[in-house]
Amino acid sequence: MARLPSTPDEILASSRFDPDFEATWKAQGSPSGDPPCDIPTLKSIMEKHFPSIQQKATACRPAGVVQAEYLIPLETGFESRTLVCHAARDVEKTRDKLSPIVVLFHGGGNCIGYPELELDLAYQLVLTHNATVICPSVRQAPEHPFPASINDAWAILQYIGTQAGRSADKQSGPSLLPPNASASAGFIVGGSSSGAHTSGVLARLYLDEEPSPPLTGQFLSCGAYVNPSGVPAKFREVYLSREQNADAPVLTQRFLRLFQDAEKPDTGSRLWSPMWDYPDCLGLMKTKMPPAYFQACGLDLSRDDSLIYERVLREECGVPTKMDLYSGFPHCFWNSFPEMEASKKRLKDSVEGIGWLLGRIGANASG
Repeated sequence: MARLPSTPDEILASSRFDPDFEATWKAQGSPSGDPPCDIPTLKSIMEKHFPSIQQKATACRPAGVVQAEYLIPLETGFESRTLVCHAARDVEKTRDKLSPIVVLFHGGGNCIGYPELELDLAYQLVLTHNATVICPSVRQAPEHPFPASINDAWAILQYIGTQAGRSADKQSGPSLLPPNASASAGFIVGGSSSGAHTSGVLARLYLDEEPSPPLTGQFLSCGAYVNPSGVPAKFREVYLSREQNADAPVLTQRFLRLFQDAEKPDTGSRLWSPMWDYPDCLGLMKTKMPPAYFQACGLDLSRDDSLIYERVLREECGVPTKMDLYSGFPHCFWNSFPEMEASKKRLKDSVEGIGWLLGRIGANASG
């Protein structure tokens, strides 16, 4: 892993516009990262375009990848529309090979979005790692404020874990997993933006609740993990991105506030931050936290959340970590600027980073 910025000056420098991104951004009219409308209108716009998104995903699905859709009844009372991708069983090289399980939660501030947003990555994980990739939906704000989304995510992750640990004849409800899917080959939770935030909280809940099978890794891409109003004193001098990138492209502080006003989170809750009880959590994290692969963007409001949380896990807990930092790029830039070479590189990095997690099964504080 390349050396990460650690001093205030080094961290601030990571927000300097990447020349390729700046040229692309200006060619598109330098679009603002401010909210284009209110959340209900934004949801309506996304719903209007949803059929074309589904059609595009179907057209882009590679040969050899099987995709199915399920409605999973959860203990929360919600039915999760869940997509499952895996290798076709008639592909000779994967027929008898165990398939690791990767659960990907999509972004959207817990207000907008759908599982299809993670399909590009899901397809590549199937092709490269013979993974079984599960992309769930959860309830969204403002209709369902905090903690509805995290409660649903916890319920679906437990549901998947239960299926991974039982034979087909003992399943209750729809069976999501192909016969060769096995948590022993890997059980990873991850996502981007609010999906990464959700995944960080779920990994922490796994430490507290200890369901079986255990998670073996976490993929945390551009998430927020630190309560801005309760940043530990030792990290305040390096918690700079909320102010520095307040007016950045793609996502501004005003846009973020719109999402949070809709969700109404309890920012001191254990369901909101994996560091909610720092430093008391360090002993538990040292012994049980699975390895983590992070992605962060230098022009992102949540950049320093990733830098701080990665540092806590690596330096204070001895947890194996890996991070790719995209200096000079804004929040989840690959969604807004998919044609850029950097966006294609980010997809490749994600596949390689999750491969690194799969190669670290069993690694812990001593690994």
